[in-house]
Amino acid sequence: MSEPLHDEALVNLYLERISALSVSAFDGADVSSELDAVMREAVTRCQAAGGPQAQGTLAVLATRLRDRAAAAEREDQPLVRDTFRLAAERLPA
Repeated sequence: MSEPLHDEALVNLYLERISALSVSAFDGADVSSELDAVMREAVTRCQAAGGPQAQGTLAVLATRLRDRAAAAEREDQPLVRDTFRLAAERLPA
């Protein structure tokens, strides 16, 4: 299945930032406030594109965050999983 129209660079930017936060979480840091800030920024920047691309970018980001959470679950990394899961939950439905 093909992905909706989206900004790949923006998706990758936020995946990288959330990945960095997941490493910090794995090391025992509380990243909840920084995660909230990053996700608010992601939503704002994605919505700035307007139209179908904005919704597509948010949808692709949410899917990839859930995919990374599932991968972390398979690798028995609950803190990493939770970081990606929480990030996905902070995106509008």
